[in-house]
Amino acid sequence: MIDFLTISTRSKKRGVIEIYPKFIIKKSGDLMIRGGDFYAIWIEERGLWSTDEQDALQLIDRELDRYAEENRQRFDSDIIKVLHMWDAESGMIDSWHKYCQKQLRDSFHMLDEKLIFSNTPTNKKDYASKKLNYPLEAGDLSAYDKLMSVLYSEEERRKIEWAIGSIVSGDSKKLQKFMVLYGAAGTGKSTVLNIIQQLFEGYYSVFDAKALGSASNSFALEAFKSNPLVAIQHDGDLSRIEDNTRLNSLVSHELMTVNEKFKSTYANRFKCFLFMGTNKPVKITDAKSGLIRRLIDVSPSGNKLDAKEYKTIVKQVGFELGAIAHHCQEVYLSDPGMFDDYIPISMLGASNDFYNYIIDSYHVFKREDGTTLKAAWEMYKTYCDEAKVLYSLPQRAFKEELKNYFRNYDERFNLDDGSRVRSYYSGFRADKFEPEKNPAGENGKTNETDVSWVFDRIDDDGVVVFKSIFDNKCSDFPAQYASSKETPTKKWEEVTTKLSDLDTSRLHYVKVPENHIVIDFDIPDEDGNKSFEKNLEAASKWPPTYAELSKSEAGIHLHYIYTGDPTKLSRIYDDHIEVKVFSGKSSLRRKLSKCNDLPIATISSGLPMKVCK
Repeated sequence: MIDFLTISTRSKKRGVIEIYPKFIIKKSGDLMIRGGDFYAIWIEERGLWSTDEQDALQLIDRELDRYAEENRQRFDSDIIKVLHMWDAESGMIDSWHKYCQKQLRDSFHMLDEKLIFSNTPTNKKDYASKKLNYPLEAGDLSAYDKLMSVLYSEEERRKIEWAIGSIVSGDSKKLQKFMVLYGAAGTGKSTVLNIIQQLFEGYYSVFDAKALGSASNSFALEAFKSNPLVAIQHDGDLSRIEDNTRLNSLVSHELMTVNEKFKSTYANRFKCFLFMGTNKPVKITDAKSGLIRRLIDVSPSGNKLDAKEYKTIVKQVGFELGAIAHHCQEVYLSDPGMFDDYIPISMLGASNDFYNYIIDSYHVFKREDGTTLKAAWEMYKTYCDEAKVLYSLPQRAFKEELKNYFRNYDERFNLDDGSRVRSYYSGFRADKFEPEKNPAGENGKTNETDVSWVFDRIDDDGVVVFKSIFDNKCSDFPAQYASSKETPTKKWEEVTTKLSDLDTSRLHYVKVPENHIVIDFDIPDEDGNKSFEKNLEAASKWPPTYAELSKSEAGIHLHYIYTGDPTKLSRIYDDHIEVKVFSGKSSLRRKLSKCNDLPIATISSGLPMKVCK
């Protein structure tokens, strides 16, 4: 029974008994209110919370119907009327809205503050409303490795994987970092962001970076109302930040006031990690800017894959999600503090004129290890003239900004020759300009694996040597020949023969385990005939695995071991591509003609799931 609800009855004229919900004023463990309105309800059978108000209404209606059915015999009247929530004329929906919006006060716990993988059991205290559709486990990364090694250098790739790993491990909620992928169009920024979206499907939202940097946009935080663990913008702009207070507070996970349109304000501490792609540098106003210690900038290598190869590899990456997440977590856990002292030097140089002035005068400041305000000011004016700086600093602001690059400042200072000077800076901070060491290695080189999609088998003369791996691995599975009508000849409980007892070149059926799935490609050509070439092109985008040709030798069947729950898989992957799951009494219909020599691969993600109604 729902803890905020009791079922009541009342007698009406003509002997009608009405059954209706009565809502209790209490701090509920099943219902959460946020911003003066419904936020979430606990769904026991799913083991998840739901933020869909329709689920709450259906749950209440179910309780009403159950009560009516269980107590029908107690009522004196034969006329029983259930006042359902779905019935607008019953008025119960108005009572519900009054209850949530006026009679209850905010009482909620933020949902989905940690990742829940497909094989993770949940309870009410997990405060989860969704699950990822893949498990977290080690696996094949060949497509991902090839893609990332071309698009990014080893150092830049490590930054991305460290950030992803921090999210997978759950530590991103404490880290005060955000990531900007900065580079020209078409260099791979959105490719990485698309992978991140696949990794955290349901846990990310999109945001407007320009709104966060605007001092006048009071609804800038509305994009984060779903409390995402990841926030993404593919083409953002932080080149003209008016006020970085909101951005710094968001990245630092500070308690902030959220203003949603048409709702009461409420306080929340957002725990998301921000990723933004841009071809404009982030504006870093000065050396004290909070963005310096929070920003991790990533630049693509500029290398590219062939267009056809790129499309194939991107498709295959979707089958490696669990392995990618596991790998990135390992990268993060190997050195969680890797970027604690990181300074985005390249971004400073791209957006901060004063920083570039210091670089221009670096050799002077380092040699002398000090300077007077007067000498530095003259150098600055000369630099601004030569560099065509549009907005140079006044001397007052220049004096304060220069202090950030020296350890000491003295109003009066005695030089070694005994002379006395005013406004002297000493102890130049050369460490701020030490370039990061990039690991050795060439971009774009990976350990490539040649995948053979050649289909063959032993012929009559024993010349070709492609033996069926399926026949070998599944030799003890129950199997039987097909009848003249191409159906199984016996019930499976009556079958005593095994696959090894049969001539697999004849049409037969095999009882395979439920987690042994087959992807069936039956793509036709322009004339409507099944096309081997088109099927081969589509199948080659999938993870390499054991494959057989269909009876016509035009269709292709890919065999996989699926580590998730096969009963939750949708049977339709795409037009003319079917996911076959053999549960219950169903079995694999097979006639071996040609096959490849690859082992049966394991797969954990990339497949469509059934839509829950």
